[in-house]
Amino acid sequence: MSDKQTFTLSIDEWQVVLDALSNTIFNEDLTEDARKKAKELFVKLQKELPRK
Repeated sequence: MSDKQTFTLSIDEWQVVLDALSNTIFNEDLTEDARKKAKELFVKLQKELPRK
């Protein structure tokens, strides 16, 4: 059994996720590790999601 889940979101909903990650990347109150992980996820999602 796989613990991977599929999330079906609209393009607008994915944009909210990307915007939130973008804000996290530049939030100096967070640890460098947290910002690095947010940036890696942002880049990964941006590559995989279709453009508007």
